[in-house]
Amino acid sequence: MFIETTDDFQRQISIGKSILNSRPEIYSREVIEDIYSIINSYTLPKKFTAEEVFYISLYNYWRYGFVTKENFYFDLFHKRHSEKAEYMSNMNKLNYTRHLNAKEAEYLLADKYETYKILGEYYGRELIRVSYESGHYQFRDFIQRHNEFVVKPVGLATSIGVKKCTAEEYDGDADIALRVLLKETEEIQSHYRWARGKGIIVEELINQGEALACLHPASVNSIRITTVRTDDGIHFFYPVIRIGLGGNFLCSRSSGSIVAGINAKTGVVETDGFTDRNEHYICHPDTGIRIKGFCVPKWDELSRLAEKLALKFEDLRYIGWDFAYTDAEKWIVIEGNENGGFVGQIPYKRGLLNEFTELIHWKSQKRYWWIGRYSE
Repeated sequence: MFIETTDDFQRQISIGKSILNSRPEIYSREVIEDIYSIINSYTLPKKFTAEEVFYISLYNYWRYGFVTKENFYFDLFHKRHSEKAEYMSNMNKLNYTRHLNAKEAEYLLADKYETYKILGEYYGRELIRVSYESGHYQFRDFIQRHNEFVVKPVGLATSIGVKKCTAEEYDGDADIALRVLLKETEEIQSHYRWARGKGIIVEELINQGEALACLHPASVNSIRITTVRTDDGIHFFYPVIRIGLGGNFLCSRSSGSIVAGINAKTGVVETDGFTDRNEHYICHPDTGIRIKGFCVPKWDELSRLAEKLALKFEDLRYIGWDFAYTDAEKWIVIEGNENGGFVGQIPYKRGLLNEFTELIHWKSQKRYWWIGRYSE
């Protein structure tokens, strides 16, 4: 399938319509409804209707690999081809992570419980995995020790289905809690065709240190450090701080949190804050703290930890690490991601594809990102 490169939005809409008609096996009614639900959750660009945005999104997906949300993250409705081509799109990123990471080793990070078994000493909290088949006794014991806890669906990403719970919500009855949580999670997982595995991860709450809690106390504000291992060592590729917003417990790019860029050498935040809706914050709207210039505590210590962890995974050269700062004034691991996103493109307001290819000394030569995955 040939996809014309054009800056003419009307032509992009026409190509999007052709793609929709030629790929009925992909664009079921459910998939189309999901795309529209994402589009309608954002403020539409003034010059386009939701239907036109839908077709432009299809064009940008097949031509560049941008998933629907990225059209809004990166303000693609106001960018020409030369600008869009500078971005690492979500789908094109997979070509690079598959070049850098051994497929047979990806489960070490994709399976969050497997990661915990390897790196448990760096987690600073208890974590268990529960399914319909196993983990019931461990769960009963767990909520006896931890009245509050976090539940994460197995096999999903971008904070989908993650929530904070208390034993009181289920009248202190572990069996009721388990039954409800597994049923809720099963329904969420069934909605995503790419979900891998069943069950839930249950984690002890992180007690956040004041040095980061001051930014937004309701959420565990985190640091994303993407480690890239090349022949000359470990590199930190555009680390960012993620800060919760509006009293929301969740803190991730995909949950609408604020993201700001960190200088990889000094640990000082060097950009203003931005959300995935292109909202711009000089100061945090809830706490009033100025974002640019904020100093991440014990940056040298965190840097050493990130490098140490990256070296433990010989076959995974690209890892997105999430870290939290505890009330014991220590850095701990939240999780590692084998195909973490290029979050830095949001606060730095530019594409980072060329810098990344220069760093790894490799560039995908595919005409389109999807060659080898979909038939032409």
